[in-house]
This record gives sequence, C-alpha cells and structure tokens, in this order.
Amino acid sequence: MASSAGSWRLLTPTDVVGSWRDFVEQCEAGYADNIYEFDNDLSVRSLVMKLLDSPVLSNFEQMRWVREEVAAVDERYRALLLDTEVRPGRPWWEARVPRIACEELAADFKASYDVEIAVAEC
Repeated sequence: MASSAGSWRLLTPTDVVGSWRDFVEQCEAGYADNIYEFDNDLSVRSLVMKLLDSPVLSNFEQMRWVREEVAAVDERYRALLLDTEVRPGRPWWEARVPRIACEELAADFKASYDVEIAVAEC
C-alpha cells in the first residue's frame, strides 16, 4: 500500500515495476534531484525485491511477466552504475551509484562518498 495526500491505495505488481522503470529512465537521462530524493525513489527496488521473494505471489502466472520486466529494467540500471561500490554492505542497487547525474546529485555523491561522476546537462 502507498499513501498519497492522506489516502491509501493498493499497489499492484505492475505499479511497482512501472515505478522502478520510471526511476531507471530518470537515471538514464541524468537524475535531476538531490541524494535524499534519489534514495527515496531508489527504495522502490526494495519493494520490487519483496514482490519477487513473496511466496504468495510466486504462485501467480503473472509473476513470470514481473520477473522478466524486472530483469530487463535491472539490466538497464546496472549498465548505468559505476563499477565500484561506494556504499558497501548494501544491496547491489544501492551499493553502486550512476555514472552520470544532474549537478545537484553529482555534488551530493562527491560530498557524501567522495566519488566523482559525470554531470549531465539537465
């Protein structure tokens, strides 16, 4: 479930996968916000993991599509990441950061992890 403006709604696996895809698309273009928003938006991948690990959902035929979509989006995201972990001990999607971002996020990564990434024209 997710809360939006004080109301609750159920999230479907399609919604969660779509949010993950949207985040990756933003990163491909150069993520245009700060590190706090980046980490907040990135947290959808942890929700994806819960879907993939759910014993209840694993019985549904639709989960085959979910797994295939997630694998494709994961591949796109991995292609964007630095080769080295800048946040060790975290899941792969959190441990490495994108090679390119808009100026604010690039500066945040430098200040927080002393890592230089390319700055996109945003």
